[in-house]
Amino acid sequence: MKKYRNILIIGLLALSVMGTSFAEEFQKTGTTGFVFLNLPVSSRYAAMGETGISMPNGQADGLFINPALIAHTNAPNAFSATFGDWYLDTEHHSASYIRHIPLVGSVGVFANIFDYGDMQRTRFFAQDEVDAFTGDENNIYLNTGTFNAGAFAVGLSYARQMTDKFTFGANVKYVREHIAEYYAQNVLVDMGFFYQTEFSSLRIGAFLKNFGLETQYVNEKFKMPQQMTLGISFEPIGSLEDPTYVSVNVEAVHPNDMSEHINFGVESRIANLIVLRGGYKFGYEFEDFTIGIGVHFIFKGRNLNLDVSYMHHDYLESTLRYTLSMEL
Repeated sequence: MKKYRNILIIGLLALSVMGTSFAEEFQKTGTTGFVFLNLPVSSRYAAMGETGISMPNGQADGLFINPALIAHTNAPNAFSATFGDWYLDTEHHSASYIRHIPLVGSVGVFANIFDYGDMQRTRFFAQDEVDAFTGDENNIYLNTGTFNAGAFAVGLSYARQMTDKFTFGANVKYVREHIAEYYAQNVLVDMGFFYQTEFSSLRIGAFLKNFGLETQYVNEKFKMPQQMTLGISFEPIGSLEDPTYVSVNVEAVHPNDMSEHINFGVESRIANLIVLRGGYKFGYEFEDFTIGIGVHFIFKGRNLNLDVSYMHHDYLESTLRYTLSMEL
């Protein structure tokens, strides 16, 4: 046990140094690409203020939050699908499936899709071309159809409980982003750690996501949206195995394309039926509180969860996200 505890401490320190160095190096150099990868994926995660890396009952959604969590799935199989409206008529979807294999660990596959929708393509005419091409000196733009923009990530996950306290997990994913006929692509890695302490219900989680080399879009190179998160969670009332409990999450996030911030989240399950969630995000300029509700029910002998989350924004439209998850 002491060996794995030391490994965890060394890993957390390394991740902390890496996250801080990323922030210091790139805050002054501009933005990153593939920013959709840092959007909240599941309704549960979004409703709790984007926290949950140390919640071992994450089911199939866990691989998006911290891949180490999927090793704690109770059923042999788990599936999750999420639909979300994002700002300015864009859409964000995801799906994941995990399989627990005795003596091997848990493996998973996933897809994360962001759709910007169709946009109007126009052509600009110089003044001397106006009469010849448009016949209207007041109209120097001509509509030439539409084009689509979007992004996606697909990948594989693996997690294993090294001991009854310590768990490690990782994702390998192919990411691609396109605008019309132009695109950028890359292969990235996520790494996650989970540790159940001996102090009451206190748990510790760490997650380094989107680690990879820079890539290129047309003639411009850009960095990956790397993000390191450290978090703790505990239950002041009940435990995660009880029909009724209250869980508290606090996480520190170190991205390489913006300043650090702190996220706070609470989840309360009532009689193993209704789940209430809320959160607050500190350090964001226009985002703050989140709320959500979930319902647990059994259908044809299978455990199903339906979750809805609401994210507030000061100026843009607030967003809703819906997740259906099940254990098979």
